[in-house]
Amino acid sequence: MSRLIVRGLPQYLTEDKLKDHFSKQGNVTDVKLMKKRNGESRRFAFIGYRSMDDAEKAVRFFNKSFIDTSRIDVELAKTFSDPNVPLSFKEKRKLDEIRLREQEERLVQEEEDRKTKRTKTHKSTLADEIDKNEKLKEFIEVMKPSSQVKSWANDTIADGKGGPSAKDLEEALARQDGGIESSTITDSAFETAKAVEAESDDEYEAFGKNGDDEASDDEQMVSLKDLETDSKEVQEPSIHNDANASDLDWLKSRRVYMRDNAENQGKSVEEEAKEETSSKVIQKKEKSSTPIVEETSEEKISKKISETGRLFIRNISYESTEQDFRGLFEKYGDLEEVHIAIDTRTGKSKGFVYVQFSNNDDALSAYNSLDKEIFQGRLLHILGADNKKDHRMDEFQLKNLPLKKQRELKRKDQASKSQFSWNSLYMNTDAVLDSVASSMGISKSQLIDPQNSNSAVKQALAEAHVIGNVRKFFEERGIDLTSFDKKERDDKIILIKNFPFGTTVEEIGEMFSQYGQLKRIIMPPSGTIAIVEFRDIPNARSAFTKLAYRRFKKSILYLEKGPKELFIREPTENESVGSEVTTEKPAVEAKVTAKDIMETSATNEEENDETTTDGPTVSVFVKNLNFTSTSQQLTEVFASLPGFVVATVKTKPDPKNAGGVLSMGFGFVEFKTKEQANIAISTLDGNVLDGHKLQLKLSNRQSSTNNSSKVDKAKKSTKIIIKNLPFEASRKDLLELFGAFGQLKSCRVPKKFDKSARGFAFVEFNLLKEAENAIDQLSGVHLLGRRLVMQYAEQESDDVEAEIEKMTKKARKQMATRDIAAARLSGKGKIDLEGKEDQDFESLT
Repeated sequence: MSRLIVRGLPQYLTEDKLKDHFSKQGNVTDVKLMKKRNGESRRFAFIGYRSMDDAEKAVRFFNKSFIDTSRIDVELAKTFSDPNVPLSFKEKRKLDEIRLREQEERLVQEEEDRKTKRTKTHKSTLADEIDKNEKLKEFIEVMKPSSQVKSWANDTIADGKGGPSAKDLEEALARQDGGIESSTITDSAFETAKAVEAESDDEYEAFGKNGDDEASDDEQMVSLKDLETDSKEVQEPSIHNDANASDLDWLKSRRVYMRDNAENQGKSVEEEAKEETSSKVIQKKEKSSTPIVEETSEEKISKKISETGRLFIRNISYESTEQDFRGLFEKYGDLEEVHIAIDTRTGKSKGFVYVQFSNNDDALSAYNSLDKEIFQGRLLHILGADNKKDHRMDEFQLKNLPLKKQRELKRKDQASKSQFSWNSLYMNTDAVLDSVASSMGISKSQLIDPQNSNSAVKQALAEAHVIGNVRKFFEERGIDLTSFDKKERDDKIILIKNFPFGTTVEEIGEMFSQYGQLKRIIMPPSGTIAIVEFRDIPNARSAFTKLAYRRFKKSILYLEKGPKELFIREPTENESVGSEVTTEKPAVEAKVTAKDIMETSATNEEENDETTTDGPTVSVFVKNLNFTSTSQQLTEVFASLPGFVVATVKTKPDPKNAGGVLSMGFGFVEFKTKEQANIAISTLDGNVLDGHKLQLKLSNRQSSTNNSSKVDKAKKSTKIIIKNLPFEASRKDLLELFGAFGQLKSCRVPKKFDKSARGFAFVEFNLLKEAENAIDQLSGVHLLGRRLVMQYAEQESDDVEAEIEKMTKKARKQMATRDIAAARLSGKGKIDLEGKEDQDFESLT
């Protein structure tokens, strides 16, 4: 791991001094001096290095060494995933809480099982008692609420004993009305009308008594004292068999069977009420004391990551890049986005990063593997992040828009993801013609004659002229044109294309600066293309998303992310934002003439001859040079290193001083091997020359002494093949277009049997230098709307035998293709052509 633990430090040592001491052996990213609560040092600290190699080198160098008079012990720190690391107090407390929670859950479950068993036993005993006692069963049926009893339920319970007949009722009613004499009613009738003992008095009405007697027989009010009976009286069994007992006494005798527990028998009503209240309080306490199972912090984080698939990582190094974290997390799954938060005021990292995975399970796997792990000398702390705010419309909302608007929104959404088919130096044709016409002092109508057949050729030559000027301007501003061929893109750099001629730097800066602070804006005098570099990546992404395919004046902006390592030096004071307001005039100063090209080529050849060595060399790119530094001073710095070959400072002509040159702020130092170049970088990176700290790194360019350049030069020829040629282009157009760069030896446009063009052509020059100039100047040029693709054609071999061998292979391939096509037409499958090839070609030779 790239994190060290240092023990035995002096009591007075501070973190700043500790960082200075350990920075001698590598790039220190973190220093943590452990202290007590009162601020006193605990005499040990953690040191984080950016790379593992630096950490191991520091262990070998500092272990058992001395800081002042204190001997220190240095070793690699262990991560939390190491089983030998003792648990912290927090982890121990967490384990104790989990163990206590499990014990409480077990006790609660046992108590519930006990209560369930007791309740089942009590219910079964009470049900048996009710089944044995018919009167109790009848009482329970009667006392049921009306919602649980049918309206005819009493009919099924009553047995008809003691009820008067219909005739007796008629006689009783007639007697009350005086219609029948009282003598005619026998005593037996009265006896029949009487209610049976122990029956409800509310059910039947007594007959044979006057109104006074009925009033006197009404049931008297019972006082509360009468209700207070002793538990012994309630349990007296004599009341069950006493015929003179009242209904209230009978009810009191039966109430013991309605209690919840058999243990409460013999207690008074007040005591039972108190016990019931206390039991409810106990139940509430039990519920409140029951532990609520809460999720741990790790479980909450894992749950959130499973839902969003997005990680929030903090405690990262302030020098870390998005590419560093992309390489760290790509091992666990496909990534959609890696975003380091940037402080817009300072332009520096805030110390945390967001990582969005395509699959949520991959994000969870990365969290389980990398949380609390060491990366670049720091302990990563990973949390679950919320979903990124998305203001894009869904499919339903998108379908409700017009078709044109739908295409525009989809094209903007895919702008940052797609790879453009045009070249990086693509320019608006109308802007190109306006620029050329303005530089020549004529109107655009005079430049292009619609009645002339060679208007397309003039347009292509004008574009080649502008592209040449733009390339020269970009090289003077520290732009590496070879980087345009790279596929890797830099989110901070944006190429702006297709804007109208006459657009100023102020307008470009005003449009892009509203999304963040700009580092530089570069626009050539032709005004056909611009490059904007933001200080922060998030602001550049926002600007790209908002401004891609936006209508600007009478055109639509085309934006493309610039390639990585586009700029080979930092912007100077003259190249900062707003410095390009005054463009260079006249435009002819940036024009590349044939004389300049020939002189540049001759100079390069002379340099190649001077610096030629026996083998290939490796170049070290040196930037942040003082503009007063010379090649001689740079040579003196690197000459003592092993494997040194040559050192040069790149210069450009001084426009104010004829014959003078100006430094471009960077240079190249060449070494014989890559190992020697790496030694030079590790030794002199950060060395100060003329007040500037040098920045060194390996260069990707091909060395002037590299044998590969000789091989590439051997492959060049005077014949050029032009691909992606418009079908409307004629041989005359090609003669006019390529004839502007030298004398043509031949020009051939292959055609089909129907006399239509096949989309490619061959052009041959008398001199190799003329062919090279044509390819350099016409690279990326459009003819009749198509971008020309050119490359050197294969040279004819001087060896006759080699030429025959090449023709033989070509003929074999053609005949094999013909035989396969004939077999398919005849309905046969693949045939064995290998046996026939030798026989067929023997006849040809």
